[in-house]
This record gives sequence, structure tokens and C-alpha cells, in this order.
Amino acid sequence: MLHCTYPLKFNAMSFFLQPNRYTLACAFYLTIICFTPLVYADETTSWVDPISVSGYAKLATSSPNRAPTTLELDDLSLFISGKFNRWFNPFLEAEAYSIPLWTEGKGAQFNSAQLVIERLYNDIHITDDDTLRAGKFLAPINHWNIVHAAPLVWTTNRPVTSTYSRADYITGVSLRHEFDTLSGHALEVYWQPVEEFNHKTLAAQERHYQSVAGARWIAHEDLDYYWGVSFQHANVERSDETRNAISVDGNWQHEWFELESELMFTQVNTHQAHFRDHDWGGYLQMAVPLVEHFYLIGRYEHFEFANKLAATDTALGGIVYRPVPRLSFKLEWQQTQGSIFHNQTGLYSSIAVLF
Repeated sequence: MLHCTYPLKFNAMSFFLQPNRYTLACAFYLTIICFTPLVYADETTSWVDPISVSGYAKLATSSPNRAPTTLELDDLSLFISGKFNRWFNPFLEAEAYSIPLWTEGKGAQFNSAQLVIERLYNDIHITDDDTLRAGKFLAPINHWNIVHAAPLVWTTNRPVTSTYSRADYITGVSLRHEFDTLSGHALEVYWQPVEEFNHKTLAAQERHYQSVAGARWIAHEDLDYYWGVSFQHANVERSDETRNAISVDGNWQHEWFELESELMFTQVNTHQAHFRDHDWGGYLQMAVPLVEHFYLIGRYEHFEFANKLAATDTALGGIVYRPVPRLSFKLEWQQTQGSIFHNQTGLYSSIAVLF
């Protein structure tokens, strides 16, 4: 298992001056991205033309009940992508996350950083309708997971339904077939034969997976609405636990509101003691435009855990100011009853920007 997650007291200078397998791997892929275009690129264009660099950052504060108020740089992601020809279209996302800046009672922090290669893959366009992807990529379990970048979603806190019960990342291959590009009608199947490459810590992920297989049928996806159905089979790392999940999610964008929802059920098979043999839950979220780029956000979610006695019921209300699509300011209050392991009662806010 390879790890690129660096805990307390990260020293950037020593990371680059003391080569190890992680820095060498990153250097190898960056070298491919920089120099392979010399072979494939058109002679009349610069080899850097197909390369784009972007990213996003999220600064978040949280004030949960019976816990100190914190300020942290929750995400700082860098994207490097290249579109050269049908065979070579690499993508790299490197992320620093959970960087504490200030904690109530302790003052200024900035004494730790977690690093991870969140995505690293190449796309091969076999035909106009078929794309083969290989590497580490986001699992197409729902729309939220695909567009999870903080500036693109409405709330600081993510619904439990959208992430808790399944693998969010795949290290392996996927094949996507477009039935109708205009309507977004497509089918995607994927397979992870080994453990996830460079996973996040268990503090950031509920569990790690050693093998995963799944599919997603996107019935429709355009600017007005989308809906899709997903299935995933996963084996939990270092455990006899297997998880079979099915879900349906959708979104409807109207002139006066936006509705989003997901329902999910996961059968959990294990010899370990559990309160029930499944996870299940769902949420309904609405965004209503107000005036001058302000939006009113509301969400209700119910989720039951296989390994927790109490379910969680969360009601959320908030305001989002989005002056331009790439920048958002969010302020929300959520009230949680039952299990408080996720999304506790409290006041949360964040600033998120794409660059």
C-alpha cells in the first residue's frame, strides 16, 4: 500500500529535498505530462497549449455544540490536465486538506497538513461514444461525488447519504458509453481490483476498500435536470465485510428553485456484531434564489447506520452568496437529532473559490 498522506508538522522543504517513492511517482507523472506532447502535438502549436492548470480552495469555520470553534483550510486542490489526442489525456489532482488555522482556547495553529493525490488518471477515447479511464478517479456513485468541489455545491457540510456507505474513489479502470450526448444518457461501469492508491486517513474516510466494482446509469443529465441509478459492490479492507449498495439521485433546476435528492440502501454482510444488516437513508435539498446572487438553502436528511443504534435526522438552513459561479460564501445552521457522529448540531460557514 502506498501512502502520500503526511500528518503533523509537514515540512515542504524536506518533502522535496528527500526523494521517496511518493515524490518520485509524482515527478514521473508530471514528466509524462510535460514532455510526451512533444511526440503527439501538432508542429504548428506549442506543446503547452493542451495543458491547463486550475484548482480550488475552501476556508471553513465550525461551531458545533459542546465543541470548540475552529477555523481551517479544509481543501486546497491543484488540477493539472492535458488534452493531447484520443490516447493521451491525463489528469492530476493533488490536495492538501484539514489544515487547522485557529482553535478556540488554543489560538493560532497551522501545525499540520494532510496531503493526498486525490485523482490521477488517463482517458482514452476509443470512439466518439466510448471512453476508457485508468488510474485513480472519483467513483460515479452520485452527482454530488462527481461535482464535490466546494465552490460547486450549496452547503459547507455534505449529506451523509452521499458519501458514508460506499467507496468515493476508485483505483482501477472504468468504461463509459454515451447513448445520447445531447441528453446525457450514458452508462458507466468500473472496477477496482486492488486497494485504493494513496487513500485519505480514516479520520477523513469512514473505511478503506480493497476491491470495488460498480455501475451507474445516467438516464438524463443537462442544464435543466438529471437523474441516475447506481450500484456498487465493495470489500472492506482488512475485514470480512462486504457492502452492496444501490441508489437513485436526481436534480431539477427551475427558474424559481432547485431541487436535489438521493435515496440509498446498502446491504452489509459481516460476522462482526452490528445493530442491523444495512445502511439506508436519503435527503431532500432545495435552493431558492433571493436577490443579488443570494440563495436560501434548506435540507432534511434521515440516515440509519448498520453499526450505530441511533439513526440521524438533520435539518439544515442557510444562506449562500455566489457573486460569480466560481466564488461562494456560505453560512448555515444545522440541527441534528439521534446519532451525532456526522454533521453535528451547530453553526458552520465557509468561503470557497475556483482559480
